[in-house]
Amino acid sequence: MKRIIKQVSSHTCILRHEDSEPSLVFGLTWFALVGSHVGAMARARARQLNATHYVAGGLRAAAGGCVRLARGMRRGQLHAAAQAYAQLHADGPVCSVLALPDGRHWLVAAQDGAVMSRGDHLYASREAAQQAMHALQAQRPALRLVDDAALLERMLQTLDAQSRLLPVDTRWGGLPWPVRACILGAALSLLVPQAWERWRAYRAPMSSAPDPAAARQAALDAWRDSVRIHTPEDLRRLTESLHRIPLALRGWALQHIACEPRSQDWQCTAHYARTQSQATFESFAAAAPQGLKAEFDALDRSILRWRVQGASTTLAKVALPRRPPQAFLGNLQRIYPAFSEVRLGLPVEPAVAADRTRPGAIKSGLPGLRTRALSVSGPLRSFGVLALHSTVASWSSFTLRLDAGRPSVLAGSVLLAQLQGTVYELH
Repeated sequence: MKRIIKQVSSHTCILRHEDSEPSLVFGLTWFALVGSHVGAMARARARQLNATHYVAGGLRAAAGGCVRLARGMRRGQLHAAAQAYAQLHADGPVCSVLALPDGRHWLVAAQDGAVMSRGDHLYASREAAQQAMHALQAQRPALRLVDDAALLERMLQTLDAQSRLLPVDTRWGGLPWPVRACILGAALSLLVPQAWERWRAYRAPMSSAPDPAAARQAALDAWRDSVRIHTPEDLRRLTESLHRIPLALRGWALQHIACEPRSQDWQCTAHYARTQSQATFESFAAAAPQGLKAEFDALDRSILRWRVQGASTTLAKVALPRRPPQAFLGNLQRIYPAFSEVRLGLPVEPAVAADRTRPGAIKSGLPGLRTRALSVSGPLRSFGVLALHSTVASWSSFTLRLDAGRPSVLAGSVLLAQLQGTVYELH
């Protein structure tokens, strides 16, 4: 059976067949998921990254992946190759290097059915892929190498709905049709009278015509004022607040922490699991540090909530840095040894600005503005060196999880944090 590799980008490709069998997609962007609604969180994160498809999976840990595919690449059943591999090896940490029909080699790594953040990459040669695998094994000594010549065939034979890529539908498309019908009816009842008045005003003599350029500029200004920007001081206060959170509290053990920006503050939640039979929520709440609110979640789970003062400025009030791309890359490369992963996306035009001003009018309001998705993962202590003082960034999430089996090395620790967001710059 002939197999064909379709190139999507320099780091993503699709393995198709001449017949109608499912296709495998290699080289997705992966991120950790913390919470109980992993599918919804994966879809929301994929939408933030401007992706067209996403997938989520895992057993004791969860991970999500996403990819942006052109319209011509979306036909047929598409499956995430790394997720199919993770389902085949759902017990413990594993990794493999697989040769693809076009001569490239694929490094894949997973743990407990979840793809690792650096576990879905394509390399031009086997030597480059094995070098990356050795670096990954140095950070995770427990990684077990699976050398299986029939691995690709096994993956194709065991594909199921858990590895299938789902389209990142709009919020409107996800609503049930009765709800959409009600919304449309309410909208029509409001819009029809307004449309009638506008038509009457259009038919009547007008003293002056509106200025399209001024309207586009007003829309641009409103968008820039809505984008919340976080300063290095905001990030410092957030990481300092995490150091106050106890790892254990009266028979309860910390599992993970999730922080998200809301308005001008960060809202953080620490999740605890009961580890001792005599532990109670009453003792947990009594021992909670001052300033933290204890909440009951389930018989064996409790929560601590707190707020951290956050950003007080917007994109409209800051000066964007104008620099060549290699300058920003150099800053990230210098701090990379202290982290397990630093992932920087390609520069793109801001989607909201393009929608509101039309593509041809962007230059008049925001000349050369570009955004990049940035994800930084590593030990909590390493975020003290993340001094991106010349970077204009809007962070979307900061998570912390405990990995008791991880050795304490430069880029590894029991306390593993991940910071995700968007950086803004001029070119």
